[in-house]
Amino acid sequence: MSSEEQKDLEAVRRRMLSPRRIAIQVIGFVIGAVLVGWCVKVAFFGDTDWSKIRSASPWMIVALLGTGLLGTILDGFVFWAIIRPYHRLKAGEVQAVNMTASCLNYAPVRLGTVFRIVYHARVDRVPLIPIFAWFAAITVTTLACMGSVVAATVLTGGPGAVWAIALGGFLAVSGIVLWSLARAPFIRRRAGGIERMFGDPRALVAALVGRLLVLANGAVRLGVAAVILDIALGPAEVILLSVAALMLSFNPLGRFGWREATVAFVTAQFASGAFEGQDVDAVAAQLALVESAGEALVIIPLGIVTGLWSGARLLRSRGETSVTTTPG
Repeated sequence: MSSEEQKDLEAVRRRMLSPRRIAIQVIGFVIGAVLVGWCVKVAFFGDTDWSKIRSASPWMIVALLGTGLLGTILDGFVFWAIIRPYHRLKAGEVQAVNMTASCLNYAPVRLGTVFRIVYHARVDRVPLIPIFAWFAAITVTTLACMGSVVAATVLTGGPGAVWAIALGGFLAVSGIVLWSLARAPFIRRRAGGIERMFGDPRALVAALVGRLLVLANGAVRLGVAAVILDIALGPAEVILLSVAALMLSFNPLGRFGWREATVAFVTAQFASGAFEGQDVDAVAAQLALVESAGEALVIIPLGIVTGLWSGARLLRSRGETSVTTTPG
């Protein structure tokens, strides 16, 4: 990494960790903690039965935690697949960085994105502009997938043959639009190869399918949590709730609390029919906490382990850079 690239990276790091942004994220974390506290209070002091978790089948607990792990692995696969046409990275390394970043997003200051940028710029020598294009490609394909799932579910009423056809059609249209834009001459002249993240058919299909699998995995985890708590959610309700949960995971104010409160609120408002004769708010909050725990109990400990490995690599690369850029 040249001295100029180091200066640019340091400038980006300073902007992303400016006192103003840190203050906003800390405020967001505090609000998130209040929201979690509200969910805990409602779930534990309302009309809920926590003995259902103690009596749940061990296989259901394994499924809950397994989907928490699988979702992060699928997310790492999408990161790896999208950048592959532009810059080949080791799949295992991308998975480790993704797990670490996911863990860091639980912190008061959302450090996951900063860690990704600094790691891939220093260790993998990926320039900053392609890194930002990489993140943009992740965001665009995620929105395309979520939009396709919601549109198909709302139009057809839920999973079935017609739903699958509609979903496939929406995803195909999204992919064709993105591919056509990436192949447009005026974009190719200015993008310097970055457009391959959108224009490579294999990478684009892998990104859309990978994001669809992430959503499906989230829906399964929410469904497993509902089964454990004996809540009769329908397939369409589970899908829309999992989309809402994924959307709130991108909340710039922080991961902690906002997603749980959203799942609890949306469940109570739009799936109240599943709680006949029960305390709707309490059971909805209970569902949100159990679903979130299935992910957090896996990501946080594994993220600490991968963080030790990837952090050591990052420190080594910084030392190497200092040696190679020292005058004389």
